[in-house]
Amino acid sequence: MGVGLPPLEFTECLSDSPFFRENLHQHEKELEITSQQIKKLIKEVKDLLSAAKQLSQAQRSFSKSLQSFTFECIGGTQTDDERVISRSLSEFGKLISSIEDERDRMLKSAYDQVVAPLENFRKKHIGDVKSGKKKFDKQTAKFCQSQERYLNLTAKKQEAVLQEADASVDMAERHFYNASMEYVCLIQEVQERKKFEFVETLLSFMFGWLTFYHQGHEVAKDFRPYMKDLQYKLQVTRSNFEENSKKLRNRLHEMQKQSLDEPIRNSRGRKEGYLYLLEKKAFGMTCTKHWCTYNKETKEFTMLPYNQLTSKNIKEQPEVMVLSSCVRRMSDSIEKRFCFDLQVDSRPGITYTFQAVSETDRKSWLDIMDGKEPTYTTPGITKLQKQDCQVLDEIGIQFVKKCIEELENRGLEDVG
Repeated sequence: MGVGLPPLEFTECLSDSPFFRENLHQHEKELEITSQQIKKLIKEVKDLLSAAKQLSQAQRSFSKSLQSFTFECIGGTQTDDERVISRSLSEFGKLISSIEDERDRMLKSAYDQVVAPLENFRKKHIGDVKSGKKKFDKQTAKFCQSQERYLNLTAKKQEAVLQEADASVDMAERHFYNASMEYVCLIQEVQERKKFEFVETLLSFMFGWLTFYHQGHEVAKDFRPYMKDLQYKLQVTRSNFEENSKKLRNRLHEMQKQSLDEPIRNSRGRKEGYLYLLEKKAFGMTCTKHWCTYNKETKEFTMLPYNQLTSKNIKEQPEVMVLSSCVRRMSDSIEKRFCFDLQVDSRPGITYTFQAVSETDRKSWLDIMDGKEPTYTTPGITKLQKQDCQVLDEIGIQFVKKCIEELENRGLEDVG
């Protein structure tokens, strides 16, 4: 058995980090493998029913499929019951091998006992996950596109337009988080259901198998204690599933009801989230989405280029820098909203300009980074007043020089 699939938490739906996406891909891959393995088992059962003359060969093939069948459980460790359940298919395969020569009345009612339930499990439960993924991917695209349009609005837009944009992106964000949490919930449920309902189907088939074999009856007698124990473990697992499913759904509803104003809070001196790096190029300004983290204690700031719509796998390591200063960007100095500047120790003199996803998000970044307000030359003086002062200073200097020259021409020694 492997180390198991990584657990999925509803809180990860709010951050939607690259690592969360990577974990989702692992679950999706494992479910696809399970679906293909179930299809293989269904085919094997049908072969047993339709190829009576080759029944012995089909039994051996089915036995081999059972012994090689694997499925992962969530978490790094397994309980004793989970280990018994996960190994049960292999035990079934060994039993089939021991009675391979007994063909009489084999699999007379196998279709109703095995094929239909397995097809139902694959099409309904795994199919529900695939439908959830389509909804999740659709909401991801809608949210990211809505966010892109929202962040491209300039501060010069009318307040009514900006307020409408705020409401629109908030709605898209809520739909995205709901779809994400629902998708995680579906994955959790099918992984748990697989541990009892799928094996239960094959357990029922095994009971029927032994019933139809006279010679297999003695084998079944020896094997029955294990099957009884497995049946009990499956019943316990089913009961636990129903209780845990209620808790999971309650947790889902609680998370969905929570305010999305600050979905990602600064926790224990650490913050993470998406930022857009703004860079001036020869052909204009580029805006690249990054997953960023900051540790207040070490002042380490990391950024990893990542976009949920285009990036499937993490292909590079995050860039790690030590922060030296953080300053809020003045609104009239840049067209983009929610911007702030960073300077790092490793690249003195170079300024990184980032765009947060909202004003609340920018305040959160500035707060944990001890961000400062931009420096104004003289508070309350406009640009035009600053220019006027500079002109007056130059006129005054020229006037003083002219007076000194006149006094020197008159022969005065002290011009002080």
